[in-house]
Amino acid sequence: MDLELKGRRALVVGSSSGIGSGIVRTLAREGAAVIVHGRSRDSADAVAAEIRRDGGEASVVLGQLDEPAEVDRIAADALSTGPIDILINCAGAGSSTRRWFDVPLRDWQRQFQFSTFYAVQMIHALVPAMRTRGWGRVLNVSSGSSFRPTAYGPEYAAAKLGLHTIAVSLAAELADSGVTANTLTAGIVLTENTRRVMQARGREAGFIETGEALERRVLGELWRVPLGRAGTLEELAAVACFLVSQRASYITGTAVRVDGGSSGFVN
Repeated sequence: MDLELKGRRALVVGSSSGIGSGIVRTLAREGAAVIVHGRSRDSADAVAAEIRRDGGEASVVLGQLDEPAEVDRIAADALSTGPIDILINCAGAGSSTRRWFDVPLRDWQRQFQFSTFYAVQMIHALVPAMRTRGWGRVLNVSSGSSFRPTAYGPEYAAAKLGLHTIAVSLAAELADSGVTANTLTAGIVLTENTRRVMQARGREAGFIETGEALERRVLGELWRVPLGRAGTLEELAAVACFLVSQRASYITGTAVRVDGGSSGFVN
C-alpha cells in the first residue's frame, strides 16, 4: 500500500532512540523527508546517517525538552530546514520503578514539561502553517499506562494521559482544515528503557531469572500482556506511519492502542 508520504516533511520529536527512532526510520523508508530530534548529537547523527545510507533524506535538530525556551528553539531550527507537514510528539520516558510517594513534586513538574507541555509548544509553533496550507498531521505518542495507571510512575501516566485530551481538542479545533490530530497509545515495546524497567520490577518481585526468561515472566505475571510478548519498534512504527499518511485522512481525534490486547501496566 502506498501511504502517499513522498514529498512530505516530518519532524519526530524524541527520535534519536526508542520508539521515535523506529518511527523516523519507517517514515524515511516510505519516502518522507525526516528531521531527527534528540538531546545527544551522537545518537541523533547515528540515526540520520543510517537513514541516509538507506537512501532516505534526514536532517537533525538538537535540544532539551525540559526548558520551554529550548523547545521554541528546536521548533525554529526544524522550520529553518523547510515547512513541516507532519509533527510526531514521541518524547518522554517513564519511571515506573518508583511508587507514588517516592516521586518528588519537582519530578511531576518536570515530567509534564518533558512529556506533555513541550507537545503543546510544538503544536503552536508548527500547526498554524499546516492549516494555512490545508494539509497536516499531528500524532502524539502516549502510553498504555495512561489508561491503567498503577502506584508505579504516577507522574508519567498522568502526563501521557494529557496527550489524549490535547489530540481530541486539537482535532475539534482543526475540524475540516485538512489537518488531523490523533494519539498512538503504545503498550509494552522492547526498548532499552523497557528492559531496564523489567529488570527493576523483576528484582523487586523476587524473580531470579535473567535475560529473555525474566522478560517473559514479567510480561506474563506482572504486566499480563494477553498476547504474551512485547511489541516491536516495527509494529509501532507501521501504525504511526499509517496514522500520519493520506490513507488515514478520515481518522482524527482518536487514540489507537497498539498494546497486545492490554491497557498498559497492571498490578
